[in-house]
Amino acid sequence: MARIMAVTSGKGGVGKSNFTLNVGICLAMMNHRVRILDADLGLANMDVLLGIRPNRTLEDVILGRLGIGEIIFKTDYNVELIPGSSGTQDMADLGREQLEELVKQISAVSASSDYLLVDTASGISAGVISFLMAAPEVIVGVVPEPTSLTDAYAMIKVLRKNDYPGRISMFSSMVKNSSAGHNLYKKISSASQRFLDTHVEYLGSIYHDDKLSRAVTDQVPAVVRYPTSDIARCYRIIASTLLGQDSVEADHEKFWTRLITMLVRAPKHKVVPAGQAADTQKNGDLRGMLHKLLDEQRRTRELLERLVEKIEQHDMSIRPKPGSFV
Repeated sequence: MARIMAVTSGKGGVGKSNFTLNVGICLAMMNHRVRILDADLGLANMDVLLGIRPNRTLEDVILGRLGIGEIIFKTDYNVELIPGSSGTQDMADLGREQLEELVKQISAVSASSDYLLVDTASGISAGVISFLMAAPEVIVGVVPEPTSLTDAYAMIKVLRKNDYPGRISMFSSMVKNSSAGHNLYKKISSASQRFLDTHVEYLGSIYHDDKLSRAVTDQVPAVVRYPTSDIARCYRIIASTLLGQDSVEADHEKFWTRLITMLVRAPKHKVVPAGQAADTQKNGDLRGMLHKLLDEQRRTRELLERLVEKIEQHDMSIRPKPGSFV
């Protein structure tokens, strides 16, 4: 059965899709069967990174034209892609029955691979959280920007508040070196451990490298286009780190059933008369919940910034003064 890992981020632009693709290829190079599910249903772009134009996508499965096995695309890199559909409103606003059928079919596909990497959308929307809550492992990407730090922390906090039982890991992206990446991890790890009582594992760093943007322009994965580059080495190290982790036990039948249940329970957005507002709130209106989460995220940002400042002050205080002896 496949080891399922959902790759996400609190905000866009952290290199999440490139991470999923390149790490997946590295795992395939190590003789593992890898499939990538492009689960960013509204803005899927894995096909663009690969320079392919699949004529069969998840839209065909959802509309009942094809089975999930018929749309799997075999790439030139020994990785199989389950393509999403980009920019289709019907895909972004899936009904419950459509999502349920989609997940049922994907569950059969995951049984015949070693790794299923799920490239999700960014942020804490109901759809993203539903996917993440159902995944045995969640990988969060973070870049060295205050907004990325606070959004990633908010993502972890939402998972924790919903009693997420799986493993949470993190990778630092677009950093100068491994030391900068580890410092970024310490900020997230310290805040998560102190305020959420949640352990976040560290996978490694992805360096800021112009070769990545060139590879994206060439529509060739960086580990293939520039195999000896620093960024390719970063992806290979992270793939090796994943292989070294203990497997997270997961009952796949329960896993997919749980995801289906969460999607079915998610209330639809609807206009509610003023007189029914109280009842709607009691019923757990999704829109109200998201507003609360966003408000909480803004409050968390200030708290996390203070924590980061204290950590940096602590680091400065333990450094030896010039001219002193250690």
